Amino acid sequence: MKMIKKILCISTFLAAVLLTGCGSEPGTPPEVLLDGTSVVVGESTPASLSDAGFETDDLGAMIYELPERSWVSSIFLKKDGKTYTSLSLVNDTKESKFLGSCVIEELSFYALDDTNADLNISINGVNPIGMTQEELKAAYPDLEMDDNEGDYLFHYLKDGDYSVRFQYSLGVLTDIVVAHDFDKSYETK
Repeated sequence: MKMIKKILCISTFLAAVLLTGCGSEPGTPPEVLLDGTSVVVGESTPASLSDAGFETDDLGAMIYELPERSWVSSIFLKKDGKTYTSLSLVNDTKESKFLGSCVIEELSFYALDDTNADLNISINGVNPIGMTQEELKAAYPDLEMDDNEGDYLFHYLKDGDYSVRFQYSLGVLTDIVVAHDFDKSYETK
């Protein structure tokens, strides 16, 4: 009987380890350049981009700091009056933190077929803006292609906790989201 209990305990422990993902790889962040300036999702902060002329804009929401263990989206990163991307920022500390020192966990590029078609961005050495789906697949051989037949397609590059999502609408690249997984159970502000 004691042997069965030991086997059950060990089995339970091993199942818990497997379910918590202790063996999973964190992955490598994609190399993102905005106008030649490196941004690493999961590491960079808006303040680290200020020397390159980038600044945040919260569109009048007057957000200057984030409370402890919180996150915010729809903060925009601008340079020379041009909006480059929308940011999701995280404060995972136990104290309030100024917005500029919070970690960038997500970059969202919108209207790439229209307003932002001339953005100077690079993801893993390639500016994907304006690429057809075939050109995108050639540029990123590891791309997971959406095989849906609908008007909206989502293609993914994934590496552990990091992902790049390319959204096509009616065959045209419209949006790109570069993300690092973070705990969204924080209260959103």
